[in-house]
Amino acid sequence: MSRNKNREYKKGKPHRDFRKFIIVAEGEREDDYFHFFKKLSLRIDIRIVSREGGRSAAKYFLERLALYDNQHGIEKEDFVWFVLDVDRWPKAEIHNLYDACENSKNYHIGMSNPSFEVWLCYHFIKTIPADLNSAKKLKAHLPEIVKGGYNRDLFASQIQTATKHSEEADSNKENYFPESGVTKLYKLASQLLYFLGNNW
Repeated sequence: MSRNKNREYKKGKPHRDFRKFIIVAEGEREDDYFHFFKKLSLRIDIRIVSREGGRSAAKYFLERLALYDNQHGIEKEDFVWFVLDVDRWPKAEIHNLYDACENSKNYHIGMSNPSFEVWLCYHFIKTIPADLNSAKKLKAHLPEIVKGGYNRDLFASQIQTATKHSEEADSNKENYFPESGVTKLYKLASQLLYFLGNNW
């Protein structure tokens, strides 16, 4: 299977051969999933931004990132990704986060509708059944896709498949807000795969 590569990086622009991905996510499952890729290549470094005091709401994402920046710093070559679901937070909070991304070149938002489990399902299936329209239903469906349900290493190893399936399912790629059963995380995955290359 060919690797999905972000076309942005085929233009011949000079760039650092190493990239840091700073992930500001809603939940621990997202943290754990993306941390898997840290060990795969010296070309990427995954930094997970903590949720001190349980601040997982979208309105706290920028505060969490600012605290990280004060402690560790963010370079212009770093990729900052906000990873969140649409099922729990007011649209106004999400839109404020999107506006921040529009005003910062290295900020990106990757949303799943209704939840991160949409992204997980695409690791093994091409389409999301319409009746799986809640996080609860999607979580219950995972053991039907893979015996034993979610296993981080097993799922993460299929990121190429998930990227292909979820990108094909997104009929409105220009809109940052995904439709039901759609995730925009293939954009983050494409960046990761570009820097991972073929040696993993």
